Amino acid sequence: MRDPDLETLLRDVPEEQPVAVIRYVLASHRVPDWVTSNDVIDALWVLAYVRRYFPHLPEEADRLERDLLELGCAKQIAMIRMAPPLNVRTRQAVENRILRHRAAALGLARSERQERAHRLSAGRPAKITSAEGQWYDRHALSLWEAASELVGYRTRFDHLIDDELAESIIGLRRAVREMEWPLTQAHFPTLREIGWWAQEIVDALSEDRYADFRQQLGEVHPRLAELTAQQHQARFGSS
Repeated sequence: MRDPDLETLLRDVPEEQPVAVIRYVLASHRVPDWVTSNDVIDALWVLAYVRRYFPHLPEEADRLERDLLELGCAKQIAMIRMAPPLNVRTRQAVENRILRHRAAALGLARSERQERAHRLSAGRPAKITSAEGQWYDRHALSLWEAASELVGYRTRFDHLIDDELAESIIGLRRAVREMEWPLTQAHFPTLREIGWWAQEIVDALSEDRYADFRQQLGEVHPRLAELTAQQHQARFGSS
């Protein structure tokens, strides 16, 4: 693809050196973005080969995966495109992989929850005086995580819901994706929208037609019901 650095790759990188090829993808960007985007996907497949046939390089493989995923984010590659070479099936699973890498880079436990909690605490306002704000200060992350989990169930059990409930879950998914961290008062409207959609879904799930789907949710359903009730109480008091 008219890569001006390709001659260097062919000259300096011996055959059967997949790790070097991945490093080249990460370092050489003098090609159009669409070429880099395709190269990132291909490099993730090469990395899957490295993990299988070069098991003595786990730390190097982790670093390469982290850098490829971050490059993919920078190039706005759809996360679902990066799922197959990572041997996962959903966008959320790719997001979680990215967050685990970021947590490790911060010296935290390799956990998406640890990474989100770090972002939340890093930008926490010095003092929030309203009851709603104080509730978000303590529970915003839990609300967002429970809503994210519910959204994930729609893909796995789409055959158990109808278009009406699917539309509500799509609305919730949109709000969940719009939420950013660390938490500030500017994010309260997004949290209110998450709560509104979540409450709509919680209320709908009491209907018999969604009994099978409700059963699949396990503890996510009562946890989200409790959080949305608390959120409403914090916003409107006893009304």
